[in-house]
Amino acid sequence: MPEGQHYWQRWRSPFVAGLPIKEGKECSEEAEASLQNHTGSAMAISLHGEDGQFKGFNILNRMQVIAKGLRGKRWSLRVQLVVATMVALVLVLIGFQKDWILLESDADVRQALLKMPFVGNPSFNCSELDLKEEKVVLETQHYQKFPVGSPRKKLCQSMFQQHCFRKNSGPDHLPPQKFLSLLRDYEVQHARCTVGQNLTHLAREGDVPEGCKYLVWKEMDGMGNQLLSLVCAFLYSLLTNRTMLISRQSHIDQFLCNPFPSSSWVLPADFPEMELRRGSTRVHAYLQKTLDAVNEKYGGSNTIPPSDLSSFIDAAPKRLYAFIICCDERRDHQFFCPTAQKLFSGVNWFFYHSHEYTLPGFYFIPEFRDKLNDWFPHHDGFMHTSRYLLNPHNFLWAEITQFYKQHMDGVPKQIGIQARSWRGDYQPSISQQISRCAVEQNLLPKAIAEAKLNVTEALEKGSIQSGENRHIDVSVLVASLRGEYRDNLAMEYATHPNVDNLSVSVVSASNELRQKTGDPEHDEKAIADIWLLSFMHDLVTTPFSTFGSTASGMAGIVPLLFINYGDDKLNEPACGRTNAGGPCFIVYPKNQPCDLDPPRASIFDPDQKVPEVKMCAFNPGLGIVTA
Repeated sequence: MPEGQHYWQRWRSPFVAGLPIKEGKECSEEAEASLQNHTGSAMAISLHGEDGQFKGFNILNRMQVIAKGLRGKRWSLRVQLVVATMVALVLVLIGFQKDWILLESDADVRQALLKMPFVGNPSFNCSELDLKEEKVVLETQHYQKFPVGSPRKKLCQSMFQQHCFRKNSGPDHLPPQKFLSLLRDYEVQHARCTVGQNLTHLAREGDVPEGCKYLVWKEMDGMGNQLLSLVCAFLYSLLTNRTMLISRQSHIDQFLCNPFPSSSWVLPADFPEMELRRGSTRVHAYLQKTLDAVNEKYGGSNTIPPSDLSSFIDAAPKRLYAFIICCDERRDHQFFCPTAQKLFSGVNWFFYHSHEYTLPGFYFIPEFRDKLNDWFPHHDGFMHTSRYLLNPHNFLWAEITQFYKQHMDGVPKQIGIQARSWRGDYQPSISQQISRCAVEQNLLPKAIAEAKLNVTEALEKGSIQSGENRHIDVSVLVASLRGEYRDNLAMEYATHPNVDNLSVSVVSASNELRQKTGDPEHDEKAIADIWLLSFMHDLVTTPFSTFGSTASGMAGIVPLLFINYGDDKLNEPACGRTNAGGPCFIVYPKNQPCDLDPPRASIFDPDQKVPEVKMCAFNPGLGIVTA
C-alpha cells in the first residue's frame, strides 16, 4: 500500500464533545526562540562501558561549556553543530584512549564498535513534528541505531519519532544498556543466519548453519494476542540464542517495520511453513517419549544424570512444535520446566504457535529468570521489547500521528479507556461503569446531573466545540468496537456542566462493531488504536482483553481495570489499579508437574513460585510485577 495513500474517514470527522472554552497559555516568540536555540546547540553524549554504567561526565561538562561558547558566536547553526561534533569526537577518543590500547584483537575492536553509540544526532526536538508539546528526545531513548545519514529514520519513522509521543520517558523508562547491547548482537546474528542461507532447504532437512538455530513464529487470534505473542516469541529467541522468523501467513509485516537492519524477519516465499509445522514433533509428545526412555534406562527414575544430559540433547528432534493456547487439553505447559528447556537446546527448528502472554512463565526457569532480571532490572521487558519490535510502517504511522495531533496534542490530561464488548452488543451498564470509574479515580470531573443542557443550548453556549482552535483540558480516547460507549460519555460531558468547569473532549479512532481479524483495514485500525492508547497519561482497560493490556504494557503504565465488568455494582468500586504493568498469562501452568525435574521444579502454585510473578489483580492470569 503506497505511503499516505489513504486516511480513514472516521479520523477526518470523529465525534468530539467538550465544555466551555478557557483561555489557554501560549509560548511567546522570545521563549520559543530561546528553546529552539538551546535544543539546537545542546550536545548529549552517552558513553557506556561493558558494565553498562555511564562514563565521560567530564566530557559532557566540557561539551556544555563549548556549547555555551558556540551560542555566543555569530555562526550558523550548521557550522556550530559541525564544530561541536568534531570537538566531541576528539574528546571521546582522548577519554577512551586507555580502552582502545587494551583491545588486542579484531573481534574485540568489532564488539567495541558495535556497542559504541553514534553521536551524529544526539538529540531531536519534537517541535520538528509540529507538535505543541515541548520535548527533546535524547539518543539514549532510541532502541535502534541511527548512524549519520541512515535511511532507517525515513524508511520507518515510528522507530525514531515514537518517543515524542510517549508520556513515560523518564530515567526509569530508558532502554537498559545490557538490553541494547543484546539487541545489537542479535541483529548481527540475524543477518549472519539469514542472508545468503537457503532456509527452505535447511528446514526441510532439519539442518542449520554452524552457530545458528531458528524459531518460527505463527500468529493466532486478534491483534492484541498477535502482538503480545510476537513479543514473547522474540524474547524467547533472545533467551535461547535463536534467530526468529515470522510466518508469511500472519501478514504482520504489512503493518510493522522489519526491526532488523540488513536482513529480513519474514520466511522465504517458498518456505513450507504449514507442512513443516504440522509435521514436527509436539512438545508434550517429545517430553513424554523422553520420560519413558529415562524411566526405562534408569530403572524407574525420572531424573537424567548430568553426565548423560548431553546425549539426550543430541537426540532431540530436529524440528519441534510448541502449541501454547488456552483451550488445548495437552497445552504443552511442561514447556516451562527447566529440564525441558535444556533438552530443547538440541532442536534446530522450533515452531512457536501461541496466543498467550508466556513471558511470566519464563521466570519459572532459573536460567531464564537470571537473564531477564539482568536485562530488565525493573521487570519491564514487555515495554522495552514491544517498543523495539512493534513499530508501524510509515503509512500507518502517519495516520496515528495525524489523529494524535488533531485530538490530543497539547492537552494537559490524556486518558485512554478500552471497553471490550464481549457479547458484541451495547450494554448500558458498561457505559455507567465507565463514567463511575473515571470520576472515582479522578480521571474526569463529576458531571452536575441537576444542571442539564439540551444539545441546542450546548451548541449556543459552546459546550460542544468544533474547529482547530478549541481549548481542551482533558482528552479521552475511547477504544471499543461499539461507538455507543464513546457517544454516551461524550454526551454526558457535552450536556452537563462539571464541578471543575473543565473542557472535556471524547473521541474514538474507530468503530468496527465487530472483530474482523484478517481484514487488512480492520487490523490497521486495531494496531493504530493500541498505539494511540499507549500514548495516554493513564489507562482504563477491560479484564481478559489482550487489546488493552498490550497497550498498557507498551506504555509502561500499570492500568486501572474494570471490576465486575458488565455488572455494574453501585456498592463496589467501578475499577481499581492492578499490580502488573502489562498483559497477563491467562491460562497459565498450574498444578503442573515437571516430570523430568526434581519435585521443587514443578509449578503447583505459580503465585508463590518467584517474586517477580504474581496473580493479576482484577484480571485472570499471571502478571509480572514491575519493580
